[in-house]
Amino acid sequence: MELALRSPGLDREEPRPVSNLPNPAHPAWCLRGPECAGAGDMHLSRLVGAAVRGDEVIQARVGLWRMDVGPTPPTGLLLELSAGTEAERWPIDLAQSRALLPIMRDLLGMAGTTLPRIA
Repeated sequence: MELALRSPGLDREEPRPVSNLPNPAHPAWCLRGPECAGAGDMHLSRLVGAAVRGDEVIQARVGLWRMDVGPTPPTGLLLELSAGTEAERWPIDLAQSRALLPIMRDLLGMAGTTLPRIA
């Protein structure tokens, strides 16, 4: 069995194996790809794009992550930023992810009333 995932900025799909994984304790949202097959590896969800127009210079996508280490596995949001074919992923823990919500709401409220729109 294979799962096709889109690479940011590319128009082709890349097959990834999803069978024969040694870790049976996957979160319900885990894609069960090769990046979560070993001890201490990360479980990743599908990334959801934030593109509004489709012509944004920097593409942003967000998903969930969990790492199987310690008695309480760290979990949070995974932010992926890409320009063209180059992508960077930044895991943000759950506490910081929650703290960012009101901060972003306040900043967006300010931006909507005082800042001009810039491409």
